[in-house]
Amino acid sequence: MKKTVLSVLLLGTCSFANAQEIKTVARDLADEIGPVDLQSGVTQRQAGVIAQFYCRRHIAGCGPVAPAVERSSEWEVTPFTGIEGAPGKDKIVVSKRSGNASWGQGPALDVLALIHSAGAAPKPINDKAGKLGDPAGPRVKVQFVVSPDGAAADVRFRQSSRDPNCDRRAGRVVEGWRFPPRAQPIELVATLGCGG
Repeated sequence: MKKTVLSVLLLGTCSFANAQEIKTVARDLADEIGPVDLQSGVTQRQAGVIAQFYCRRHIAGCGPVAPAVERSSEWEVTPFTGIEGAPGKDKIVVSKRSGNASWGQGPALDVLALIHSAGAAPKPINDKAGKLGDPAGPRVKVQFVVSPDGAAADVRFRQSSRDPNCDRRAGRVVEGWRFPPRAQPIELVATLGCGG
């Protein structure tokens, strides 16, 4: 039986904000999805991860998503949007056999192609500036864009530490990073620790 392995999630292995914790968005998605056996199909949990990624990327005002509901060869996932968190009329559809996702009039997302395109994340040239804390402390996950001039911009929190001071410090650390100049912008994800 042939298996397509996407990756295994390994959160919690490091706690400092350094280049080893910075990933491309595609690599982060692969880690969150974990191994996929396309013979058995995408699991309910994996469909939920794919749908949440699709929602964040393609649906305005995206919030959480409902658990995936099995429909023959697909999973259907309801996104919640807007300030009031209203359920969307259109469902995000995730194929069990390919992991591909679609939604209403939105674009189709070829998940396996995206994941297989995942290259190494660039490292900040000033990564020693701004380490936050120890492994036992709260953790925050931040998504950001590296612009062609190497600056970190559009910093958004993917997962709060539940400590506002930690979140603020993590945002400042990421905003202070500088990367080598590049031809095109790239989206990255960093997990930072904020222990005492």
